[in-house]
Amino acid sequence: MSLSQDPSGPSKKIILTTKNATCSLYLFGAHVTSYKYNNKERLWLSKCSPLDGSAPIRGGVPICFPQFADEGDLMLHGFARESLWSVEFLSNTKCVLNLTDNEATKAIWPYRFKLLYTVELLAEGSSLACTLNVKNFDEKPFSYTCCLHTYFLFEDTSKVHILGLDDSDFIDKVDGRKLKNQNGKMIRIEDEAHRSASEAGLEKIKGYVDRIYLNTGTNFEFKQENQSLYKVNISPSFADTTVYNPWTGDKQGPKFPDFDDEGYKYTICLEPTLSARSKMTLNGGEEFTGTQTIQCTE
Repeated sequence: MSLSQDPSGPSKKIILTTKNATCSLYLFGAHVTSYKYNNKERLWLSKCSPLDGSAPIRGGVPICFPQFADEGDLMLHGFARESLWSVEFLSNTKCVLNLTDNEATKAIWPYRFKLLYTVELLAEGSSLACTLNVKNFDEKPFSYTCCLHTYFLFEDTSKVHILGLDDSDFIDKVDGRKLKNQNGKMIRIEDEAHRSASEAGLEKIKGYVDRIYLNTGTNFEFKQENQSLYKVNISPSFADTTVYNPWTGDKQGPKFPDFDDEGYKYTICLEPTLSARSKMTLNGGEEFTGTQTIQCTE
């Protein structure tokens, strides 16, 4: 375990350690940027991402709060990913960071709150658990949306299948936010990108995957042929699950300088989400807790 200033990063960095794993995160955004198990990196980080605090970090596990995506009037994905968090607890394998309201947050979102973010290496490092706790310290209720925007790393996303989304309804953001249903037990990003492009009347090359799956289950798996890569458990308190991959139709070229053009080949986002369809309202004194646990299975 260490906590030190990273001269090449936006803030102090925490490194959690076990015999078989390490996890690195910055106080800037409480942003997990690396999770290595058995000397293999498990999270994708864009090689073009700024790491000087001038913009959110692209990749790893960004925290989106109090707004998910553009589903509201605030800045994209809210302010938590660009705020400087404080350390509440730190050990070799676990840290708890906190973010409370301040003048900057009140200018954007006029509520008193406290966020706790717990990151922990489990099972000798073969699993990583990320838990977000939100508490309303205000006298009036507030509503919010959020997600843990997790970028999983793969050697070749064209060979990866996702299990756990069969027969789920989803909002297809590629096709005018139309409500659709997911067919098939396993889905492959390339196939789904082409499906969305076709149904939206776009050229195949313009296809990508940007979907909010509604009222999803809690267990998901990434597989390549018969090999399990990751199993992901998401607590029921996160009602929805977002899946994103830019494929060849999004995040390309100079308009998106923080996302390398080849990134779609190596990452798929599977994100525990509270979307606008399931936004959370907390009265004064109430709190919310949601957890994502990633298990490395290869």
